Amino acid sequence: KMKSAQSLDIGTLVQIAETLESIVSRCFGPNGGLVLFTKATGEVLLTRDGKKILHSLLLDHPVARVLVDCVSVHCSMTGDGAKSFILLLSALLRGLQASVEKGTGRQTTCHNSSGRGKQASQEVRQVANCLLTFQTQVLDGIIKQHLSQHVTSLFSNNGQTMSKDKMNLLMEAYFCGKTGNGDCRFLSQMACDYFFKCNCEQERDSGLNLICSQFLELHTAVTGLPVHCSRILEGLVLHRDFTVYCPADGHFKALVVTEPVQPSFSATGTTLYLRSESQLQSCYSWISNRVEEVITSLQQNQVKLILSSVKQSDLVIYHAKLRGISVLECVEGEELSVFCHFNGVLPLAACWDIPHIRQEHLADVTFCKPVLLGSRRYAHVGFQNKTDFNSHCLVLCGPVLGLTEQYVSAFQGAFRMLQQTCEPVGLWNSHRLHSKHSVRSAHKTLIEAGSILPVGGVFEFLLHHYLKLYSKQDVESDTKTACNIIADAVLNIPRSVYKEKGTNRQFLEVHTKFARDIKIKGQICGWLDFNESVSCKYQLLVSVLQCLHTLVSLDFLVHSSRRTRTGVECESEDSD
Repeated sequence: KMKSAQSLDIGTLVQIAETLESIVSRCFGPNGGLVLFTKATGEVLLTRDGKKILHSLLLDHPVARVLVDCVSVHCSMTGDGAKSFILLLSALLRGLQASVEKGTGRQTTCHNSSGRGKQASQEVRQVANCLLTFQTQVLDGIIKQHLSQHVTSLFSNNGQTMSKDKMNLLMEAYFCGKTGNGDCRFLSQMACDYFFKCNCEQERDSGLNLICSQFLELHTAVTGLPVHCSRILEGLVLHRDFTVYCPADGHFKALVVTEPVQPSFSATGTTLYLRSESQLQSCYSWISNRVEEVITSLQQNQVKLILSSVKQSDLVIYHAKLRGISVLECVEGEELSVFCHFNGVLPLAACWDIPHIRQEHLADVTFCKPVLLGSRRYAHVGFQNKTDFNSHCLVLCGPVLGLTEQYVSAFQGAFRMLQQTCEPVGLWNSHRLHSKHSVRSAHKTLIEAGSILPVGGVFEFLLHHYLKLYSKQDVESDTKTACNIIADAVLNIPRSVYKEKGTNRQFLEVHTKFARDIKIKGQICGWLDFNESVSCKYQLLVSVLQCLHTLVSLDFLVHSSRRTRTGVECESEDSD
């Protein structure tokens, strides 16, 4: 039943955004600190990962939860930007509030608070709608005509080969923001090594897509070791220990099974009636002979490794050990799928077909051995890849759980960011173009694949500069307002980067130097060699504008109570 309805105004949205801003701003930028979370159980989380921080907060207000959901959607596309998202959104809301208060105070004809509130709400909605259309009407044109003159490419001259030096500078800037100055160089070098060891340069799109989609299976997290113990292992690490391990030399075959090798007494849905103990012994004897026949058949086919998604019987384990066949049980289905994909084989479901097994079920394995990572032992398997992707496993170490998770999240986000950077962005609808259409639709490309700019606020300073110039032209009043709000808001990101002991002195010096260079020389000079993705920056602004429109479109917050299945009343807050 409905209990109450609470109206939402721009002031409430500003207050919520600024509360989150005060948290993430302390760990923003290369010199940002770590956030320490403690639970009633005594569990401690230490991290500076923006998305992790926001999800670890106990947010009672539904609007705050909607905001965090918007951040998560954005991070899933670009792999980064959670803290920048909050900083930019807070600045936009403040700018929107100031603009509305200024306009309402000048034009109001209402003399009561409810009338002024309604008028302000209408003006907020009007400006928010203008900000949403700002992307296609103004932003895309400025990106295409002006910012594109200043970008450089991540690729070499032919536009196809990834420049390892530029990629390293892109990755180092990314890890510097995600993990801090201390470990960024080691992590960026490791990420670049992984990219090239996996042969992603040959099939960049499919390689990056595979890393991003199968990252859970392509990495192993180890807590209790320093980050510099992280390394890259050839092949795959399967997160199970051997039930039976029999050392094997040279190349051999592996079989993936999804059912017990030992046959059951009867088929599913049927009943077996035994009239005597001798019949029972005959059944046991038949099963034993059948298992021995199956394992012998595998040995004859040079199979020395069985990967099973289910637990096998003691009888299977006994005969496998007797024949020198290693067995790995209860392997996750996703890991087996990745193994089968790389080897170009199919798992065997009907184990009674093993004596008549075909080559399409047998993987070529170069080695299999136990590997001790931290305090746990796993199975390390190498094989001859049947795809262009040369499979390797990332071993990511951290001294405590929170930092280990931060490094894992940073690596996964780094490859998502790289994937976003390597894809062009369309001009009209800002959808990413597939590579096979990139040449044919070149005239519709807003941001070329591999477009990068120096770090340190260059994107924001350029956008601020060109938006201010555009707003001085003969444009509509609403468009002029939107340009000024966004131009001022984007500076909140570099302002937070250069914040020094609570003052804006360094920011003002950097901004003044930029303004002088762009006015006199017409180009940016003297910036760091480190780079950041233009398409990710563009997507950040688009995502924030969409989130802003969603938030200001909320009229009321409806509090309701509902009865659970057990009949116990529980209070819950839902936004409507």
